[in-house]
Amino acid sequence: MEEQHEIPLTPGGLRKLGNLMELKDKNIAEAIRERGGGQGQVNQLRTDYQKLQVGELANLAADGDEDAETAIKILKQARSKREKYGNR
Repeated sequence: MEEQHEIPLTPGGLRKLGNLMELKDKNIAEAIRERGGGQGQVNQLRTDYQKLQVGELANLAADGDEDAETAIKILKQARSKREKYGNR
């Protein structure tokens, strides 16, 4: 298993994550699944972003990266999708 290191968040990155701070050091794909998302949501991410940590993506989103912004939105919506459709 890859060794994870703590990601320092910029003020903008902190705002992007909001109440998901506990996920900042997790891989985005793992975090989406942990919140109830499925492989389909993970596949919506850019391939090179699927291996990044949530904190890194939050910092990129704060800097204006639209693909990183989308990844954070997918993460935030994972729980509501699970509640609506169930984890398939």
